[in-house]
Amino acid sequence: MIPETKVTIAIPTYNRSKLLKASLKSALAQDYPDFQVLVLDNASCDDTEAVVRSFSDSRITYVRNDANIGIFGNWQRTIEINSSPYLSILSDDDILLPNFIRESVLGLDNHPHAGLSAAQAEFIDTNGVVLQVKGTEFSDNLPQGLIDGLEFIHQIVDGRKWILRTSAVMFRASALRAVGGFDITHSKYLLDLNLYLRMATQFDFFFIAKQLAQVRFHVEQDSQVSFHSLSGTGALAVMAERTDAIAYLLQSPRAEDASYRRWLAERLLHISMRRSEFTYKLVPKLNLNWSERLEIAIREIAAVIPTGKRFILVDENQWGAEIFPEFDALPFLEHEGQYWGAPSDDETAIRELERMRDCGASFMVIGWPAFWWLDYYSQFRNYLNSNFRCILHNSRLVVFDLGP
Repeated sequence: MIPETKVTIAIPTYNRSKLLKASLKSALAQDYPDFQVLVLDNASCDDTEAVVRSFSDSRITYVRNDANIGIFGNWQRTIEINSSPYLSILSDDDILLPNFIRESVLGLDNHPHAGLSAAQAEFIDTNGVVLQVKGTEFSDNLPQGLIDGLEFIHQIVDGRKWILRTSAVMFRASALRAVGGFDITHSKYLLDLNLYLRMATQFDFFFIAKQLAQVRFHVEQDSQVSFHSLSGTGALAVMAERTDAIAYLLQSPRAEDASYRRWLAERLLHISMRRSEFTYKLVPKLNLNWSERLEIAIREIAAVIPTGKRFILVDENQWGAEIFPEFDALPFLEHEGQYWGAPSDDETAIRELERMRDCGASFMVIGWPAFWWLDYYSQFRNYLNSNFRCILHNSRLVVFDLGP
């Protein structure tokens, strides 16, 4: 019989007894009294059960599956077995900081319409050393406080990089039941994002601007081995989830505004184009090859920009300004005429754009290798759209006239 407590920390696990031990210790070290730990062993063949039993702690309930039911099945089972009003799903290789439950419960108690609370997390390696993982520098920190669910979806569609780390999330159990729990719509490795978007159609979210968990980054992670390491598939699945997010917004009261529907249509077209780009990487013969696309793009640039004009080239340094001998093409970002990498944030991109305009740049050309900028630098994108005329937009180029 599983006892009734206010909070359940569920730990789905499979053959990770060494790391599981540290996760269990962190769960049991919480400074909040009313919780239980539910370990769901997905038919491990190592000493997982012995490790769990070694704690001899009445707050732990151990449940072993007769056969391995997969990640989805084991995560969904946490919802089925849970008897607490609040549920947190801790990955068997992650760590909770001592005040995670207390801070999360406070947020959910004070905001009854919040379907979940989400704190920030830091990355650690297998030895517990804090890491700076490549790519996380482009992630936006979560804001503090309550956010409307539809606004969360809007920000994801707009390009906001709010990443909710599952181990730092606490769910309201009734909200999980209301949306039907987890689903596998586009990828079994996006169970969390898919759930967050569906939940946001009905509930608000509460964000805690504190680091309350540590996420372990290592090569044995299912998401690292089977998701991110497969060229193009991870991004393709994310694009599919964001397409669904647009559909959710179209079904919402926000879509009653005609200008908002036009904005959603623009985002849908861009995301669809990016999906096609990733699909092309997986199925190379589906579209023009690189050289053919570039040859067409060069002709198109020559058709819309007068010879000799200075323009800013945003191409991730993959084309090179030397292929435009009839123009004064400058890389972006630029330092002393050389490519200086992607901007650290939107403000840097806007500031450098205006500096280069002052130096005589009349146009900005964004090539397909840098189309991701139009998602990740959403404020920069909105600045371009609000202040300059777009004179060409297709699957190869976006060109802005930077004149007054």
